[in-house]
Amino acid sequence: MITITVDTSRFDRMMADFPAAMARAKKNALYDVGRSIARIAKDSFTKDPSLRPSPWAPRKDKKSTHPLLIKSGNLRQSISWKLDGPDTVVIGSSQKYAPYHQHGTKNMPARPFFPIDRYGNLTPSVAGKINRTVERIYVEELGKLGG
Repeated sequence: MITITVDTSRFDRMMADFPAAMARAKKNALYDVGRSIARIAKDSFTKDPSLRPSPWAPRKDKKSTHPLLIKSGNLRQSISWKLDGPDTVVIGSSQKYAPYHQHGTKNMPARPFFPIDRYGNLTPSVAGKINRTVERIYVEELGKLGG
């Protein structure tokens, strides 16, 4: 007769720690997503125009000397993010006129700065970056399980 005893104590510790690890990973991922998208939106104004979902239409008033959307800098500075519950991060601007610049109006062309297309989807490059970041955060948290 052969008796085999399987030591599952490490696995048991991992499984006991799993819910807390996933909650930490989710929160860290949401923080990172909020921070990243807000940074991309801010940088799209002047630092890196390639971050814009589409090029900005030129200014009609050729006499103006300030860069597009940078007259006071209030719009750029107003971009922020916050957690909104356990599964959601909200990125936006407190400026009432932000949607008019993002989406345009019948009298003004859109000059989008948030990395979303006209259907509300993240641009492919940003979506890929976010997916890779979230995956990395979860893998790192899983790697810490079990001691």
